[in-house]
Amino acid sequence: MFRIASGLLALATMAVSSAQGPPPGFVYETLVDGPLQGATAMAFAPDGRLFLTERMTGNIRVFEDGVLDASPWATVAVHNGGSYAEQGLLGIAVDPDFLNNGYVYVFHTKVGGSENVIARLRDVGGSGQNYTVLTPAGAINSMALHNGGAMVFGMDGTLHVATGDSYSGSAPQDPSSWNGKILRFEVPDLTIPANNPTPGSAVFSLGHRNQFGLCVQPVSGEIYQTENGSALMDEINRIVPGGNYGWPLVEGLEITPNPSFVDPLAWYQPTPALTACEFYAGENYPAAYQNAWFVTDYNQNRLRVLNLDATGRNVLGESIFHDQPGAGYGIKMGPDGNLWYLTHDTGGYGADELGRYVHVNEPLPSIHLIAVSNRSVGGSVTLGMHAKNGDVVMPWMSWMRYSTPVATPYGNHWVPFDAVLPLQHVTSDDRVYIGLAVPNVSAVVGLAVFTQAVAYTPTTGAIVPTNAAKHVLRR
Repeated sequence: MFRIASGLLALATMAVSSAQGPPPGFVYETLVDGPLQGATAMAFAPDGRLFLTERMTGNIRVFEDGVLDASPWATVAVHNGGSYAEQGLLGIAVDPDFLNNGYVYVFHTKVGGSENVIARLRDVGGSGQNYTVLTPAGAINSMALHNGGAMVFGMDGTLHVATGDSYSGSAPQDPSSWNGKILRFEVPDLTIPANNPTPGSAVFSLGHRNQFGLCVQPVSGEIYQTENGSALMDEINRIVPGGNYGWPLVEGLEITPNPSFVDPLAWYQPTPALTACEFYAGENYPAAYQNAWFVTDYNQNRLRVLNLDATGRNVLGESIFHDQPGAGYGIKMGPDGNLWYLTHDTGGYGADELGRYVHVNEPLPSIHLIAVSNRSVGGSVTLGMHAKNGDVVMPWMSWMRYSTPVATPYGNHWVPFDAVLPLQHVTSDDRVYIGLAVPNVSAVVGLAVFTQAVAYTPTTGAIVPTNAAKHVLRR
């Protein structure tokens, strides 16, 4: 990210002076401002908890029921390198089978500062325990900058991990090195998948410089990435298994095309220092944002939204969704149907603020169904219900949805009562979540499951149905 330190700081300062709000109909809600210390990544658990990493302290914090827990879920011993370094606790991912195994994975710099590792913790009684390093000693080199750390599960349940080049001129093109790569593993022990591009190798793609964002396209399941260039061109990429993205032999646009390298979807000059990315996969936003790709940046403080064609290989258009007062570090699709965002306005590398983008046309009450760790079959799904604090919500599920609504005295009924779930009492943040483990049964892969709910308000006696939500079971 920090190609020329003085230039980067000047760009960051200039961007603060003029802020463009989000599009009409959207509201940015600040949820936490101040207590977070250098947060760089976040991941939802199926039960609705949001795990956040504090880069400098090594604390893993939890936001639940509308509040940031005062005590960390766990603390990992890290080397952070200082306020503007890219070392420390950098990445986090929640196991798709978390409801059964409680596993959470982190990417961090070990004490001493020369090595990055992938480690696993287990949720035991609401705290992170059984810290275990899973990577071989010395496998991922670390420097003050260019460490990577983004982690994401694919729809097949494999863990993808982005590593930086650690300022090496040879590692990104060296297939035996784990630096400058996207790595792909089976969990929980980081074994190498049999269908990786090269048998026996964890390398999923190579030729990367300083990558900050990994995300999964919700229909195709393909991996997309953001990458910082060397003061020339930043890139956004669709990751092809076994693909070589060229660094350090080529950066951004190839002057002379080389079929050995994969071209980026787009490149940027001047360099915005792109950070996190996420696809929108909820039902709250207007249809134009369905499956749209959101990308944050450090230099220009902008949250960008890109629309891709049906192949996912071409950018049809890009616009500025929000010009924040501070840089962006993380963006994540929430189980409540909204995008959650990490930002700061205080300088340094890492966020002090957590917020989310909501749309004024979202119905109240509403329901969403999503696999927060991307794998549903053999993993889990989360029902996120938005109602008023004090309401009692009754959700249900079915394999079908009526083609036309069934009118009731309370409103439209869309989903049959095939599986009625326990009543939920909404007590804070106007939201409640249910995580459901999905057995690893091949027969349901590709099937759609539907859900709906009713919300009862005790103070008024009102009973109001939600929308009908849908999720296609993936593996």
